[in-house]
Parts: sequence; structure tokens; C-alpha cells
Amino acid sequence: MITNKHKSSESITLKRSQIALADYNPRKLSADARKKLKANIKRVGIMGGIVWNELSGNLVSGHQRVSILDEINHYPKSDYDITVEKVTLNDKEEKEQNIFLNSKSVQGEFDADLMADIIGDIDPILAGLDDIDLTMLQLESPSVDFTDIMEKASKLTPPASKEEIKAKKEKYSNEVDDRWEGEPVLLLSFDSFQNKAEFMEAMGKDLYEKIVKGEEVAERLFNS
Repeated sequence: MITNKHKSSESITLKRSQIALADYNPRKLSADARKKLKANIKRVGIMGGIVWNELSGNLVSGHQRVSILDEINHYPKSDYDITVEKVTLNDKEEKEQNIFLNSKSVQGEFDADLMADIIGDIDPILAGLDDIDLTMLQLESPSVDFTDIMEKASKLTPPASKEEIKAKKEKYSNEVDDRWEGEPVLLLSFDSFQNKAEFMEAMGKDLYEKIVKGEEVAERLFNS
């Protein structure tokens, strides 16, 4: 007889009315990220990962997904069933796991070479990747031609709002700090797609290129 040496959650189905959203939950989601998450849930459904603490009745993980399910199912006007992973945690453990399960430091990162191998087989938008993710992959795998993929992503991605631009700049900055500390990488952002188009035309670059050498920009600035 095999005896597991680890604890496991138990999958159960509850009514939404039995689940409380933890009021201390610090996790935030931008409007753009929420839109993508909602579209993915509508497309493929919920694929696990909603964690519920039986001692408090609080969600430990899955707040954003449940809030989207509330919209889809018109809760609280209509109650509905949710499959959750039931755990038994005290108050301290619950808060610790709420943060742990959302911590970037324990989620790992993509292997650029393996991503480069499969990127041509997927739709980057449906995989939740944006132009910044693709730019980072191209920086890490310069031998791979991402031109067609990035052009497709740019055409499918609507113009970003100021809030989304700010979030992307922050995300890019964090990615650079984590992966490219000390490396000569700079993000150049525009307030509108038209401004970007005019810049690329002035640089003699294709509109959908994502990387321009800083030395080329410097040469035009200082030698014009």
C-alpha cells in the first residue's frame, strides 16, 4: 500500500453563496488583464485552481476568476455551482497561502529556447502573451525570427489605454529588473499608435518591428 507523504486538497462542489471573498486579498488585476481572463474563461472554462478554506469559508486563491464567474452567472441574483479545492488552514496560514499562490517569485519563468520552439504552434494572444512578452522572448532568443508572430499580435491587439500603457511599462520594468539587470535594454513608449508609426517611419523601420538599436536612435539624435 502506497502512503503519500504530502497533504492534498479535496475537490468538492459548493454553491457560490457558500464562498466568501477574502476582504484582505491584496491581488489586483488591470482592466486589460481582466478582459483577457474573462475571454479565456468563456472560451475554455475554469480549469481548477480555485482554493477554498473550510475553516473560514474564504477563498484562498481564485478571487479574480470567481468575480468573473459572478458576472457570467449574474450572481447574487442567481446562485451557481463552483468546483473548488478544499483546504483546512488557520487564519495565519490562509493569509500566507493567499500571498504565496500569487507570488511571482515562486511561479518561475519561461525557458526562452523552449518557448521559441512552440511559439509558432500557438496563437500568442490566446496564450495570454502581449507585445512586451514577445519582445522579451526575442531579446532572449535573438536567433529566432519573431517578426510574423509579433506583427500578428500587434494587429490583433487593440490600442492600449493610458492605464494599460502604464501597467505594461511597469511590467516591462519589472521583467528587465528580474532578467536583464545590468543589461542595456530600454523601453520606448508612445501615447498613441500614430505617434509610434511616425517615429518608425522617421527611423526608416517597418511599422511592426519591436526592437530598434539604441545606437541608431542616438546617431539620428546627435548627428541630425
